[in-house]
Amino acid sequence: MMKPDRILIFIATAACACCALAANGAQPPQGSAPAADESLHKSVFIDRQGFGRDPFFPNSKRRERVTTTKVVVHDGDLPPGLILNGLSGTLQQRLAIINSRTLAVGEDLELRLSGQLYKLRITEIRERSVMISANGGEPKELTLRTGL
Repeated sequence: MMKPDRILIFIATAACACCALAANGAQPPQGSAPAADESLHKSVFIDRQGFGRDPFFPNSKRRERVTTTKVVVHDGDLPPGLILNGLSGTLQQRLAIINSRTLAVGEDLELRLSGQLYKLRITEIRERSVMISANGGEPKELTLRTGL
């Protein structure tokens, strides 16, 4: 009967010999091409808008195709989507809140609406409205929504 230590040594030696034989037999001869085409093993991720779903958030609307229509606004006209949210400040220093931004008379605001950049200037703040010039045009009145 063999001792347990000798059995472990015999198994380890046999395993090393098998690995050495397998490694010698698996090497291709020198000067030959690689055995497999490397391009077969590359992963490709296609990220096209409107194609497929997000695997982590399958109900997300992020990958849906979005179509936009370009709104034509002539110089001086107020852009659609411009909202006077409120008026604040003292009687000497009035402030207007336009699209969640607070401005005083004479201040400029660059605002992107409908994919277009507008340069707005506050010329006057009245009791329930604001006079704004868009892109250097004539000032137009922007009023508070009714009921406020």
